[in-house]
Amino acid sequence: MLTLAIVLGALLLPVLVLAEIWRTRRVTVPADAPDTQIDPVLSTSGMSRKILLAMVVLVESFLLFMAYGANEPFRQTQAAERQLEFAQHNGAHTYVQYCLSCHGAEGKGYLENVSLPGKPLNTPELQSNDADQHKANVKMIAQTVENGRGAVMPAWGVSNGGPLNYEMINEINLLITGGRWDLVADIIRAESVAVPTEAPITDPVATGKLIVTAGACSSCHAVAGTSARGTVGPALDGIANRRIAGVLDFTRENMKRWVANPAQHKPGTTMPPYNLRDEYLEAIASYLETLR
Repeated sequence: MLTLAIVLGALLLPVLVLAEIWRTRRVTVPADAPDTQIDPVLSTSGMSRKILLAMVVLVESFLLFMAYGANEPFRQTQAAERQLEFAQHNGAHTYVQYCLSCHGAEGKGYLENVSLPGKPLNTPELQSNDADQHKANVKMIAQTVENGRGAVMPAWGVSNGGPLNYEMINEINLLITGGRWDLVADIIRAESVAVPTEAPITDPVATGKLIVTAGACSSCHAVAGTSARGTVGPALDGIANRRIAGVLDFTRENMKRWVANPAQHKPGTTMPPYNLRDEYLEAIASYLETLR
């Protein structure tokens, strides 16, 4: 709005000045008057009008410069948004080509399809808006993609013989931390990409153990003898012998309700909700029921 007002002012100024010169001359100076009356400051050359017009040009230039400066933050914001969208779109193409087969179309890994070996990437933790957490996520994702992790996650960086350069890894990072799984879905639909089909869950306890000890639960909770070593939430050892978060008796149904929406049962809890299909909630509850 400020930019528009300045531009309009810059356009109207010369019109008003010229109109005033014309009006003044028509009103105060006869048509057959000599130069001394037409231009009393510099009578023979008409320089006063030229000086006035030069001043108008200078003021115009100043106003337009102000308009450009006022519009610059908006222009930069739009340019940054376009650049981010472009990078995330490229990241989605790379994800579909190299990551889809392990992490799934929705980026939820084995939470999306139990037969997928990849960990969930579409999580609130990886899409955190906290500056420090975001910085840590970017570093962790870049290092994992570049160098791999264990026997399951290969090293994709060119420094390790992989196909992804620094910019491609950065674009995947922007896709994951920005949560732009809609772009992945668009590419899958536009290019008719085959999505891995899900095998039925034949062993709920084993599936639940995978989700709890190697998935999102392991970042906050610990289970003795497993890779789950989180310290934010309470250890899950013996959970089947105590009340869930101190508010619900332990049953499979109560555990499913708790995982799906903790705040409904304990307002103010720091545990986030997990929007999982019922068979995954059942698998989690089945495994936790064994922890006595």
